[in-house]
Amino acid sequence: MPSLIALDIETTGLDAQKDAVIEIAAVRFNGSRIEAEWDTLINPQRPIPPAITALTGINNDMVRNAPPIRAVLHELADFIGDSPVVGHNIRFDLSFLQRQGILPFVEAIDTYEMAAVLLPTASRYNLGSLGQILGILIPNSHRALDDARLAHAVFWQLYQRALELPIELLAEIVRHSEPVEWDGSWIFRQILRARSRQPIEARQTRQQQYDGLFAAEHRLAAPLTLVETPQPLDEDEVASILEPGGLFARYFDQFEYRSQQVEMLRAVTRALSNGEHLMVEAGTGIGKSFAYLVPAALWAIQNNTRVVISTNTITLQEQLINKDIPDLRDALKLDLRATVLKGRSNYLCPRRLEALRHKGPETPEELRILAKVLVWLQEGGRGDRSEINLNGPAEREVWMRLSAEDEGCKAEVCVSRMGGACPFYQSRQQALSAHLIIVNHALLLSDVVTGSRVLPEYQYLIVDEGHHIESASTNALSYRVTQNDLSRLLNELGGTSSGVLGRLVSLLKEFLRPSDFGLLTKTVQRATDLATRLDFDLKQFLKSIEVFMENAREGKPVSSYGQQVRILPSTRKLPDWTEVEIQWDSTNETLSLLLNLIAELHKGISEGLERMGEDVEDTLANLASIHRRLSEAQAYIHGLVSQPDPAAIYWVEISPNNNRLSLQIAPLHIGPLMEKYLWHEKNSIILTSATLTAEGEFNYLRSRLNADEADELILGSPFDYENAALLFIAKDIPEPVDANGYQRAVEHNLIRLARATGGRMLVLFTSYAQLRRTSQAITPALLEAGIQVYEQGEGASANLLLETFRESDKAVLLGTRAFWEGVDIPGEALSVLVIVKLPFDVPSDPIIAARSETFDDPFNEYQLPEAILRFRQGFGRLIRTQSDRGVVVILDRRILSKQYGKAFLESLPQCKVHVGSLNDLPAITTRWLNL
Repeated sequence: MPSLIALDIETTGLDAQKDAVIEIAAVRFNGSRIEAEWDTLINPQRPIPPAITALTGINNDMVRNAPPIRAVLHELADFIGDSPVVGHNIRFDLSFLQRQGILPFVEAIDTYEMAAVLLPTASRYNLGSLGQILGILIPNSHRALDDARLAHAVFWQLYQRALELPIELLAEIVRHSEPVEWDGSWIFRQILRARSRQPIEARQTRQQQYDGLFAAEHRLAAPLTLVETPQPLDEDEVASILEPGGLFARYFDQFEYRSQQVEMLRAVTRALSNGEHLMVEAGTGIGKSFAYLVPAALWAIQNNTRVVISTNTITLQEQLINKDIPDLRDALKLDLRATVLKGRSNYLCPRRLEALRHKGPETPEELRILAKVLVWLQEGGRGDRSEINLNGPAEREVWMRLSAEDEGCKAEVCVSRMGGACPFYQSRQQALSAHLIIVNHALLLSDVVTGSRVLPEYQYLIVDEGHHIESASTNALSYRVTQNDLSRLLNELGGTSSGVLGRLVSLLKEFLRPSDFGLLTKTVQRATDLATRLDFDLKQFLKSIEVFMENAREGKPVSSYGQQVRILPSTRKLPDWTEVEIQWDSTNETLSLLLNLIAELHKGISEGLERMGEDVEDTLANLASIHRRLSEAQAYIHGLVSQPDPAAIYWVEISPNNNRLSLQIAPLHIGPLMEKYLWHEKNSIILTSATLTAEGEFNYLRSRLNADEADELILGSPFDYENAALLFIAKDIPEPVDANGYQRAVEHNLIRLARATGGRMLVLFTSYAQLRRTSQAITPALLEAGIQVYEQGEGASANLLLETFRESDKAVLLGTRAFWEGVDIPGEALSVLVIVKLPFDVPSDPIIAARSETFDDPFNEYQLPEAILRFRQGFGRLIRTQSDRGVVVILDRRILSKQYGKAFLESLPQCKVHVGSLNDLPAITTRWLNL
């Protein structure tokens, strides 16, 4: 392999047309050996934005006497010569340099593309994270020379990894990459050449080894045969398991008896035995998962039945399946079968994967995902999408085409074609024989509403993290579509020589008589013409909505919060909307013609399918999927524009970061669906969470979920909050309505408090904009004090941020929505929790606004109880174990000045409360924490 050049630039921004280069570095290397380095600062001839200085450390003084970019281009081009150029997202760097007229035809090698394929399960693909994953000690300093050195080291490690792949797999990736413009093509050809000097032999792509990849590790048990009349459990016998001297006390070394846990276990046992519904609020530290798992397991085994357990988060799912259930099985010596079951789109379909391998990818995204999936399977991937990293909507769209989310994916097809090797089919078989089936809230209701395509028949349900069931179900049953989604769908459909239609033409040529083939090509040509017309019509239709949105904001630019406009009956009477309706009528007409033609085509070919083979069958299944998705889009858009469903909420949204327009639809209520499909259908449902009540009552959640028939039980936490938690309420902070004064006070006092405590602090915000503003203001002062500031939304996942925060000696973590709950940081790593603002929803949010209109007193009946539930969740982040001690600070004076403030305070467990001046906050906090 020739010498290569690792290249990195630093710039004043992300737009090659408008922004300027401030530093360039290039490293020539051969293998692991660096041959030469070249770097220089560049005078951008404009001020460097403060955010760029904060990121790179490069300030205006440093570049004042540096050469302008034109002065160094010749020297840089000479240094690079004809060598291929390596970099992370290298097209970004090259776009700035090519705009200056150099390197127009350079061979590009993108380490992002290499990593996306060779590290399929990596959580992040930015350069710094790859350095950490691969154990490289070069810092990711956002300085050009460091980052070029790091790009070289990452490249070399990935190259070494690639050499370990089977030669057949490398050959397949190279073969697939030939017709596609992809910045991994050149290097994969070199890797293949290095692996073997022999010519690439054509290899049959029909690889039928999936049974070995996905086969269950143990033979599946027979499906459960449900009994007619279940036998009740002996309540005392079940309770004895968690009582002093019981089976749990004998099995777990550190087992603590908790009366609240036993009380909950007894209530769950009665509900299952008597066929009743139950709502249990179980305070932090009760150990509620065992309080429902023990009776659920015994009930399922005794009655040969299945119990479904639904959670909101993956974290809890993993805790149940990997820790709690195995512990339970061992402690009670039970033959207990449990499995996790996900929606169909979470599983890879080997049949559809085969079809893509056979046909070959047509886009860089298809190629990247295909190569990633093949490497993942080679490394032992189990066909569950949660194991791999999919980046952005285009990659997720490709995955959907490889997933079991396909009308044609039926058990009999799977068994006959792939020997039953499909991960979804296997998971479904495991679920049929399992006593406990763990699912998430999103699947629970959407599956019943769409005709139970995933979950087997069940009569007993436990819903943990139950305060989330409404929002999770709302998300699962919502619909969102953008112009890009529709364009991708039409590209997938293709025409006479591309996409699904083009593939049908080429496949059917050998099966049809010339006259029939002539008819087919004529029909496909008509479909191609209609698809082209539809693409144009859709653009005009969406343009008319953009004009409507522009008029709604009176011609002003889109704000930093974006724009949301609900489409109400009154909206549809506006003159501006008339143009939208006219454009939709025209679009809808074209769409209906195209849908009819696709249906006709599908029907005609299906009738002669027997003799046409699997490729035609797969391509027809893809055509049916496109028809279904286009029909779904038509129905939802038609509702939004002119024929609304009274049970739906409609709005148009422009996102703040990319000005992309989307049409959105959500259900107005979840309660009636829960009543129809769950409360009235199931024998027993147990809903539990640490926060189900507002102001000590279940009324709010009961009315939201139509849970009229459920019994209720409130169990307090066993923790000693009086001695563990101090609640400090600032009495002299400006109210949020004085935006500037309030923000200054927040920033100033966070700095003082963090310095006093040495960090160890989680700060919860209700708005990302305020979080960013605060972060920019407090970071420099805290860095000087040796305290690191981590903020949600910097690209890192919530879990990665939490891990980093946990391991830091002195750190402050700023979080919004995701951090108000589910954050578990016991011990001294988290000693101070700051609630910046009471967590009310934004009243103008379309879903909040629409639901508010269904109440007589929306503030007290809806917005206040929602905010109290979230407030209680936030408060619960601090004390996670018996030995924890900490301070909760509330920087929102409305908790004292407004009548509703009392409702927030009364919702908290009994703890020490101090209402005082912000001046005293650092001293009171350090005294409480014994610092």
